[in-house]
Amino acid sequence: MTKTIINENQLGLLYKNGVLTRVLGAGKYTLFGGKTVEVLSADEEILPERCTVAKFIECLADKNSVSEITVKDGEIALHYVDGVYKNVLRAGRHVFLNSCGKHEFKVCNTAEPKITDIPAAVLAKLAEDGHICVMVEVPNGANAVVFYDEKPAEYVGAGRYFYWNYTVRITAKIYNMKERILYIQGQEILTKDKAAVRVNFTADWKITDYKKIDDQFTDIGEIISMQARLALRDFLGSKTMDELLENREALANEILELFRKRVEGVSVEILSAGIVDVILPGKISDIMNSVLEAEKRAQANVITRREEVASTRSLLNTAKLMDENATLRRLKEMEYIERICDKVGEINVGAQGDLMSQLTKILGSNN
Repeated sequence: MTKTIINENQLGLLYKNGVLTRVLGAGKYTLFGGKTVEVLSADEEILPERCTVAKFIECLADKNSVSEITVKDGEIALHYVDGVYKNVLRAGRHVFLNSCGKHEFKVCNTAEPKITDIPAAVLAKLAEDGHICVMVEVPNGANAVVFYDEKPAEYVGAGRYFYWNYTVRITAKIYNMKERILYIQGQEILTKDKAAVRVNFTADWKITDYKKIDDQFTDIGEIISMQARLALRDFLGSKTMDELLENREALANEILELFRKRVEGVSVEILSAGIVDVILPGKISDIMNSVLEAEKRAQANVITRREEVASTRSLLNTAKLMDENATLRRLKEMEYIERICDKVGEINVGAQGDLMSQLTKILGSNN
């Protein structure tokens, strides 16, 4: 003899010699004579371990006390309890007790992968299990190619899309349609005069036709980077080091056109391109700095000589004017007397008066 307690949220399946004979509600039961009880949760799907679902329904005193649904192959059913989504049901027969709430089912055909008639909140929960459905989220400024079993099936813009992941395998590739920046750092290339230089290169580009790109190329970013390096090689290989260091604006336009030619037919647009830095080897850099220093020193000497000549010419012209005009000479003398007074102040010499008086007398007597 054994005793079994069945709680309010449970039900019991009474077996006698292994055969289901009765469904028990909540309560305390004493078992004897080869009887056993299988206890199940009343608020979950009825899944007996020792009998079939059909046998369970056969033993019910009230057949209306349960809700059931049979899901066919190629279908799934969304299970709602009291209007709230609970779980998804796959192919098979499913039985639930009505005592725990009102059960509703929405049957969905998974033959068509794209989902269009289910609320987004429910789909987001379904997408948490990638074996049921998948979500493809395309950000603003991007497009995507959706694949069914690795074959392109749909082209979509920005938004969220859901697909059944049953009959086909769903994957997606997202293409950013905004402008992108390519930056190549420290690319070492030989110039026309065999000088090894390193350059930093940048370009702005964007995709113009993502459908063609998806059909023709695997990694468009890698292709653009490779073509940029090849364009740099061709460009720098045709220029001497001196040409690289001169007219950079003209060179930028030239390399932009060369880059554009290399990516013709790739369904991208190169908006701008240019060499940011030209890094010379250590020895060549020292030599170039020495040459630049010598050039600047020579320019400084020329400017100094030019100023000296101009100053001397100015003094000569002043002397000529003073020699020809006594009044101008007198004004100049008074200007120097004023400067001396500002600098010297009251310095007395001998007993014949102060220095300024003597200077004025001397200068006056010379006239």
